[in-house]
Amino acid sequence: MTTPDALRVIALAAQAEMALVRRDDVAGPLLAQAARAAEGTSAAQVLDEAATLVRLAPEREAVRQAALSLCRMGLHEAEAVALAAGT
Repeated sequence: MTTPDALRVIALAAQAEMALVRRDDVAGPLLAQAARAAEGTSAAQVLDEAATLVRLAPEREAVRQAALSLCRMGLHEAEAVALAAGT
C-alpha cells in the first residue's frame, strides 16, 4: 500500500469510527469503503469484518462495540503502514 492509499484508509476508518460512536447509519458503508481501499493488507480483513458485523446486527450494542474495536485495529494498521512508508 502506498502512503496516499494508507492515508485514504486512515481517513475512511476514522470517519467510520466516529459514525460508530454516534451510532450513525453510514458506519457500515464507510467501513466497506475503507476495506476496499485497504485491499491486499491486513487492515482490509479487519475493516471488512467490522463492516459485516454492522450489516448483520447494527442495533446490538455488543456488535457495535466489536465493530468499533475492529475499526480501530484497521485504523492502527493503516497508520503503521503510513508511518513505515514515511521513514
